[in-house]
Amino acid sequence: MRRKLIVNADDFGMCVGVNTGIIRAHQAGIVTSTTLMANGLAFDDAVARLRDAPRLGVGIHLVLLGGQPVAPPSDVRSLLGPDGTLPNDFGLFLRRLLRRELRPAEIEIEFRAQVEKVLAAGLQPTHLDSHKHTHAHPQVLDAMLRVAESYGIQSVRRPHERLTFASLAGLRPGEILTFIKQKASALALARYAADFRARLRTASVRTPDAFFGFAHTGLLNPALICYILRLLPVGTSELMCHPSEMDDTLRHYPTRLKASRVRELAALTDARVQAEITRQNIQLVSFAHLDHCNEPRTTDHAR
Repeated sequence: MRRKLIVNADDFGMCVGVNTGIIRAHQAGIVTSTTLMANGLAFDDAVARLRDAPRLGVGIHLVLLGGQPVAPPSDVRSLLGPDGTLPNDFGLFLRRLLRRELRPAEIEIEFRAQVEKVLAAGLQPTHLDSHKHTHAHPQVLDAMLRVAESYGIQSVRRPHERLTFASLAGLRPGEILTFIKQKASALALARYAADFRARLRTASVRTPDAFFGFAHTGLLNPALICYILRLLPVGTSELMCHPSEMDDTLRHYPTRLKASRVRELAALTDARVQAEITRQNIQLVSFAHLDHCNEPRTTDHAR
């Protein structure tokens, strides 16, 4: 069996700089897939740019954190903050979810509205994932799976990285603390991994066999990507990334990933990375590749 890799760029549609960077990382680099934010500030710009990238796989980056809802606000009131937007605070979101203040029916309504917007733009999504991995939680995952089944979307991200995976390859001293914090978040997310696998065993969706990029969110560099490439297991893996060019919107956007996105764009288009893919005989694919498998794929490389 060959080793295959999906390189998925998150946040398509967030702003023009992100859109420009993702298309460049696809055309001149190793990005094979992206996920589109239906409530992104530059959604229309993202859709227009896809005309120049016919081979780029496009999924949906379902958003419950940050920005305006796509569904009518009156239909998703439990998801909104006092200002009528989706609060951009994962800790608050999780606390409200655990206190059952967020209505599962309204999560599903918002997800359906986001999918409908993407479909109305003439796109056929290859897969679903979620902004800040909210679908790792069982309540959100259940809503996602119902929506995937309703719209015939056959693949989703499994955002659980192998717990023993750690590398400081190419990291600058100031980035090591960020890695430690991200790794702690990945370990916290692992509490839901068994439940996630159990739900997928009874669902009609597929996932890649392995996932990389959580602990190194915002930290990808050529040396680290090459290290990951040498570690890839047999089967299909996903590498999550966040490339972008800098623009004024990104400079003021409520995200910690700003200059790091520009560095990731450089890494994803680096000749050393492309040479390592050739050296390792890795086939670059998109989530559409999973649709050609005969059975759901839920092999566990998270432990």
